[in-house]
Amino acid sequence: MRIYEIYLDVYFIENSILDAAMLALSLFILKKKLVPWRIAAAALIGGAGAVVVLLLGIRYGLMYIFAVLITDMIMVYTAARLKKSELLMGVIFFHAFAFIYTKLDACVERLGVASWVRLAVLAALTCAVIFMSWHIDKKGRQRIYKVTINENGENVEFKALYDTGNALLEPISRKPVSIIEETETTKLWLASKPQNYKIIPFMSIGEKHGVLEGTMVDELIISVGDRDIIKKDAVVALYKGQLSQDGSFQMILNQGLF
Repeated sequence: MRIYEIYLDVYFIENSILDAAMLALSLFILKKKLVPWRIAAAALIGGAGAVVVLLLGIRYGLMYIFAVLITDMIMVYTAARLKKSELLMGVIFFHAFAFIYTKLDACVERLGVASWVRLAVLAALTCAVIFMSWHIDKKGRQRIYKVTINENGENVEFKALYDTGNALLEPISRKPVSIIEETETTKLWLASKPQNYKIIPFMSIGEKHGVLEGTMVDELIISVGDRDIIKKDAVVALYKGQLSQDGSFQMILNQGLF
């Protein structure tokens, strides 16, 4: 009896530690704040749930799937108060990471290598998740869209980079400011409507600080897939020079436009 109790204790601890690791990875990929005490509480719930399922003898079938899913949903919700759609994604990521770890762990066990290698497997999985998150962020920061600016009845198209780092605001109206390369056409916009002329201070565009000339255009249209984001009276600032080295874009969109 004592041996069985020790087995349950070890089973509880092992499942709790693994659940904590998988929860942390899931929340990291979802860009949620990692709160240690919440993750620890959720992991203990997962460990207790695993023991209960074991004691009840539920191994396969719908009852097993139902018990595991309910436990996992409670765990993920405890680790971070997620919305319904986020909660579903959290459970999916949790199971995906647990599945990957289980398969890698099984390979290590079959190879008969030292038990500490399992920590290396977990470390490798963590590094893979961090790299994946970094890659997704990089792609997200470098999305290029077709933008049409309607000014004085004329439509002008640009290739625009969506930059999550551009949070520039016009100081009076507090409207988001997108940056555009200065051309003869854009300079005419400044001259044609002096009432819309703007002076916009900035902190980093190749310099530590400075000011940009800007104007308020009639309409800015961002083509996103099969839909358009339309912004009336959008503010744009003119940049003297080339925004991209290879000419792949001529405009930098403000994050506040999305």
